[in-house]
Amino acid sequence: MQAERQRLIRSLFEDYIEMYAARDERLTTHFSKNFSGYAGSSDQLITDREEWIKVTRLDFAQVPQRIRIEMLDLALQDLAEDVVAATGFFHIHLPLPEHLLARETARLVLVFRKEGDNWKIVHSGISVPFGLAREGEVYPMSRLEERNRELETLVEQRTLALHEANAALDTYRRHLEAEVQQRTAALSIAKEAAEAANRAKTTFLATMSHELRTPMNAIIGMTSLARSQATEPALIHRLKVIDSASNHLLAVINDVLDISRLEADRLLLECRDFSLGVILENISSQLEHKALAKGLKLLIETTVESRELSLHGDPLRLEQILFNLAENAVKFTAHGMISLRARLTERGPDGVQLSVEIEDSGIGIASENLKRLFHVFEQADGSLTRRHGGTGLGLAISKRLAQMMDGDITVVSELGKGSTFSVKVRLKLTASNHP
Repeated sequence: MQAERQRLIRSLFEDYIEMYAARDERLTTHFSKNFSGYAGSSDQLITDREEWIKVTRLDFAQVPQRIRIEMLDLALQDLAEDVVAATGFFHIHLPLPEHLLARETARLVLVFRKEGDNWKIVHSGISVPFGLAREGEVYPMSRLEERNRELETLVEQRTLALHEANAALDTYRRHLEAEVQQRTAALSIAKEAAEAANRAKTTFLATMSHELRTPMNAIIGMTSLARSQATEPALIHRLKVIDSASNHLLAVINDVLDISRLEADRLLLECRDFSLGVILENISSQLEHKALAKGLKLLIETTVESRELSLHGDPLRLEQILFNLAENAVKFTAHGMISLRARLTERGPDGVQLSVEIEDSGIGIASENLKRLFHVFEQADGSLTRRHGGTGLGLAISKRLAQMMDGDITVVSELGKGSTFSVKVRLKLTASNHP
């Protein structure tokens, strides 16, 4: 065999031995995809490369420190232009103080094949008669019989301990099952009690809201009649204050009724034909004077298609969502403008997705307060309730209504620079829109 060829085979073998001794994970990259091998005295053939890699990594994990390999003999074979082999005989000494299974006079056969620019291991045969050894010691194979007896005793002890542990686990399992049954029964009773309490609360709130709304409507109606007939400026002012306070209180009552229905899943959406243009005109007429009173510009933009398309859904609840967000924008903006932009972002054969953005140049919202913005009875800043008014229910109601319409409300805001609320809802098309 040529000297250059011998150096190549020896180099491939020595690289393998060095990586194995160093417990180098890169060794696993040297196995060919078409790998086969066997290990142990049984010579069980392994044809799966990943299984061999798994065994190698397990070997490395059990003894991660570098090991010492004492080479005894090495035979080199040049099988073909792109195939070479090497057979090595050696002792492996484990760097551990206690007696462990160590390999005595191991034999390793490696077959390399050139694949592209690299030589890959296509076959590895390891024959390892096991013995007991410390670092630097090799025990005779007869020591295995004694070790087998020790192992049999250990297995019996472990088996007995396992039976005892299983019995204890079985007892504990029965105890847990009984406790789970008790807890389940208790939770069921508590759940029924909570549902009953929730039903009672909902009934109470609905009744209370109804009882409050009836006289409030009467007060508002009589105040409006009195204002139309009053001529004295002081009386007109007082009636105006009463009318404003009454309408504010009625709005609070309506919010409480809505949130109680939503929490009890008793709020149902209507389904009727409507025009988005009408809703936007209503919002504009209700908020324009409030915006002008603060020196704000209210801008409502929509496409011709969005404005004129005949839709099918709950127009009152959709208007409630958009009005609430636009009114908040006016409330929390001291100067600048309010922009409401509506457009259709998706259109299918039977329905559309309506997207509306309400942007303001107001006080904005701190990032740490955004996560609780849509919680019931909360505002981004508790002091704003006293400064600007409100119960903290409007955004929670609007978000849940949007979700009932297969949509949602999200917000992007920067403190001191303003906020943009984005509403997306899905609505059906009326029969007149179909060809």
